[in-house]
Amino acid sequence: MNIDVQQTPNPDTLKFVLSLELVQNGSIEFKNSSEANEYPFVQKIFQLGVELVFFGNNFISVKKNNSSQWEQILEEIKDIIKNDFPKNFKAIIIKKETNINQDEIFKRIEEVLELKIRPAVAMDGGNIILRSFIDGIAEVELQGSCSGCPSSTLTLKQSVERMLVHYVPEVKSVRAVSL
Repeated sequence: MNIDVQQTPNPDTLKFVLSLELVQNGSIEFKNSSEANEYPFVQKIFQLGVELVFFGNNFISVKKNNSSQWEQILEEIKDIIKNDFPKNFKAIIIKKETNINQDEIFKRIEEVLELKIRPAVAMDGGNIILRSFIDGIAEVELQGSCSGCPSSTLTLKQSVERMLVHYVPEVKSVRAVSL
């Protein structure tokens, strides 16, 4: 299996690009080993001193904890992916949550996220999910390499907020929330 390791804006996160599809229609984030029961190779990665594993369309983002050094764990992560990744892996299909009660503004925000923002965020090894829109404030959850990234606040305000305000004038600001 070919693995292309890429830097992300978050110095604690690396992106491991694979030559296969991992997830269709979304992403999956594991915040601890117990959330990854179906994926033993992910549990092995957590044992190396990481705090987050994220599956995007064709990549795995890994966020190390503060006490780990990339020089110590990078090759081990690559070996785990090469040797323990399931040979018969089928892409995980995420069913989009649709709420019939979503209003038109929420749908327009979601469309801008999907078409203009998520592709750029995925290039950096992350994802952004709209959680709510109330009184002009779009609340979003940052995932993958974006979670805890030192530049995420700047990106959120200067890129995401600016784009959403431009395309959806009802949006007055964007705020990150964590679940």
